[in-house]
Parts: sequence; structure tokens; C-alpha cells
Amino acid sequence: MVNQLKEKKKQVQQQHNLDPENPEAEPSRFFCGSFCSALSRLFSLTCVIFLVLSFATLLSAIFWLFPPRRSLPTRHHADDIVHLNASVEACFRLHKQASEVISHKGKLEMDIFSSIHLRNNTKVTVLSLHQPGASNFTHVKFGVLPVPTNHTMTKHSLTSLRSSFVNLFAQSCDLNLTTSTFGKPTSFQVLKFPGGITVDPLGLEPVSGLLELLFSFTLEFSLSEIQDRVDLLKNQLELVLHLELFESFRVVLTNHKGSTVSPPVTVRGCVVSNMTIMESHIQQRFDHLAQPPAKNFGLDNSVFGEVKNVTFTSYPVGKVLDSDSVLATNANFLT
Repeated sequence: MVNQLKEKKKQVQQQHNLDPENPEAEPSRFFCGSFCSALSRLFSLTCVIFLVLSFATLLSAIFWLFPPRRSLPTRHHADDIVHLNASVEACFRLHKQASEVISHKGKLEMDIFSSIHLRNNTKVTVLSLHQPGASNFTHVKFGVLPVPTNHTMTKHSLTSLRSSFVNLFAQSCDLNLTTSTFGKPTSFQVLKFPGGITVDPLGLEPVSGLLELLFSFTLEFSLSEIQDRVDLLKNQLELVLHLELFESFRVVLTNHKGSTVSPPVTVRGCVVSNMTIMESHIQQRFDHLAQPPAKNFGLDNSVFGEVKNVTFTSYPVGKVLDSDSVLATNANFLT
């Protein structure tokens, strides 16, 4: 009986070893499955890497055969739109963003050309558009060039252009730009003009009569700065000249560089009488101008700085001259 029980237990043990759910068989089966799974993942990763490398190679070939176009940067306020050395240059301000102006550059050049009444042998070129920081205005710098550009502008063209620039600077006329596109221009300045530029800061009418005195001196200021102090200049000159009721004077300002924004400025003027005067009167004026109080030509040096190169010349009694003619023909006298 005992032997039968042992035999039966042995048979049950054998059957248990052959059972698929037998835990002792699990390690072997797990090892087999893990190996197959790892092998499968290896082949999948290899395929992915191969596909990625193939795609990258294809893209490189496409970009090599068909390089992409590089877009040019938008120059909203570049300081050098064109590189030209114009002999005549000026600038003004537009209350517009540079990005709004640059797309209408050609229209702007045409408007400027029409405003200053140029001839067909000249052209206007916008040299730069500059928008300072976060401001809402743009500085426009332009040049006037001969056509073709390797020629020189005629004397007649320069004379006409100089007159237009002087009137624009004195605000006696405006640039007629397309208002809907550019708005109203302001702050017109001349930057460069061959032969210099002369303005009448007082805007007085020409006077004629007996020429008494020519005077000249230099100030280390720009035409624009003196224009802002023109009333004070007039009052102080009248005091130092001791004008009589029958006398008047004219003053013009010249910058020999042809700029309204760069110093120095030569102040030239004349005193004219509408009646015959005595030589003693002229001598008294000379004596007064030679005294130390008049050393700075009567101008406040805290406002106008130091007056330099002071000169004056008297004319024979009874010589009748037009003040504008005198100042025009003596543009470089005693300098």
C-alpha cells in the first residue's frame, strides 16, 4: 500500500513537470522570448536609422542642386541707400515712418525734382532715409546730380538751384510733395553746395542810396543757428552802428562750404544813407567801432560767441550804390 502511494505520487510529480504552466519551465521560455524581442527591436531601429540617413542625403542633394533664394533685408532707415558723391546735397524731415517712405522712393524723387524746378539735365536721388530710434519721423537726405552723372552741372542750373534752396531754407516756399503719401516736409537744410550759399537773415527789401560803410566778421555758428537768433542780431547791430533815421543797413550771411548746418558763417553788411552826409559823420562811426566796447562788433558773446576777422571799409562820400549789388559783388571782400 505504501509502495502504491509512492508510485502514484511519483506519477503525479512527473505529470506536474510536463505541465505547460509549470513555473520551473518559465526561465527558459522567458529567455527565448526576450531574445526574440530584442532582435526584433534591433532590426526596427536599424531600419529607422537607415531611413533617416537616406532622407537627409536626399535633402542635401536637393538643396545643393536648387539653392534657396536669399531675401534682401528691408532697409527702412539705412544710411546708405545709394553710394553717390553728389556735389549738391540737402535734407528735410518727414513725419512718417521710414518703412512708409522707402516703398515710395521713386515718387519722392519725382516730387522733389518738380518742387525745385530742375532741368532735364539734372536728376534727384534719395541718398538716405534715417529714422532715429523709436521716433515717428524720418530724415530724408537727397542729392542733385547732373545727367549723365560724369558731367558737371551748368552755372545756370546751379544759380537757379541755389535760389530754390535759399527760399526753402528761409521758409518762403515749401517742397510740394504728395501730401497723402508723405505729409508736409519740415526743417529743410542745405548740406553741401559748390561755391557756398548766402542767405538774408532779415528778409529786408533791397535799399539804394549813398554807400557809407562795408563791414564783415566771422562767427563760429551755422546759418541755421544764426537764423534762430536773427532778431537779436539785428537789434545789436543797429546799436553798435548807431544808425541815424536817414540810414539803413543790409546784412547777408555766407557759408563758404555751402552748408546751413556747419560753421563758420561770414556776416557781411553795408550801411546806406538816403541823403548826403559829411565825412566827419563817417569818421565818428569808425572811431566808435574801433573802441574796446565795440570789439565784438556789439554782439553778446554769450549768444553769438567771439566775433573774429572784423573788417570795415568806408566809401567816398556821394557814391550811389544798390546794397544788393554791393553785397553780391563783394562776396569775398576783406576775408
